[in-house]
Amino acid sequence: MLNPRNCWPVFVLGALGLAILMWVHYQRMVVLQEETRSLAQESLDKAGFTFARADTLDERLMISGFSVDEATAKAACSTVVDAVKGRASLPGVFAKIDCRGISYPGSEVVRSPLPTKPDVAVTPGTPAVTPSQQAEANCQSRLTEAGKTGTIRFEKGSSPLLGGQEVLDRVAVVAKACSSFKIEIGGHTDTGGAADLNLRLSQRRANTVRDFLISKGVPASQVTAKGYGETQPLVNDFPNGNGDIPGQPDSPLREQNRRIEFKITESN
Repeated sequence: MLNPRNCWPVFVLGALGLAILMWVHYQRMVVLQEETRSLAQESLDKAGFTFARADTLDERLMISGFSVDEATAKAACSTVVDAVKGRASLPGVFAKIDCRGISYPGSEVVRSPLPTKPDVAVTPGTPAVTPSQQAEANCQSRLTEAGKTGTIRFEKGSSPLLGGQEVLDRVAVVAKACSSFKIEIGGHTDTGGAADLNLRLSQRRANTVRDFLISKGVPASQVTAKGYGETQPLVNDFPNGNGDIPGQPDSPLREQNRRIEFKITESN
């Protein structure tokens, strides 16, 4: 007859082996979850959805952040789903991708959560908005907003920067986050002075801004500079009809036309 006292080492070793296997499985699951979370975050950043953050909670991959609108939020979620499919469904990785943490203007009132695998709403007869198009729109919006946070100023009649470096610092951050897209730096002048001189001046100022962004780590291949001179005024800066009279004081209208604009032109 088997003596129970002789069996306890077998039970202990068996339990210990099971515990080790469970620990190894748990550690592997943790590694897979972190790799998948990192892949999700990388896909968001590369697509220009830098407002979104990927985190893990229990067996869920949580996507959160504040988007410019609902369509961009859905596109960000779709980007994650496409990036991690095939990994998220592995045993012990993630049971669900949860994008309800992404909010946008009005969502706090509407309380309409985003589905796990959202379909972009499309008006019948119109083409679907792709995640790439939404990423471009999001990056353009962020570039425009960054450019409006202050005034980029130059020496009178010249191209060295007098102010606005902090604005360009913010633009550089956005540009690097939106590395999938090429950006045109457009220089514009007021309508005072000779048109050919204004065209050359605007080109030099655009070049100055490009050089500054490159010095902040923006790839040279990502940014181009183009001077438009006085050809695209925002306002009529001589509304009295007198035109440019030498010696007359500057005006806010002329200041509006003197500007630098940032525009996404194509995928990088």
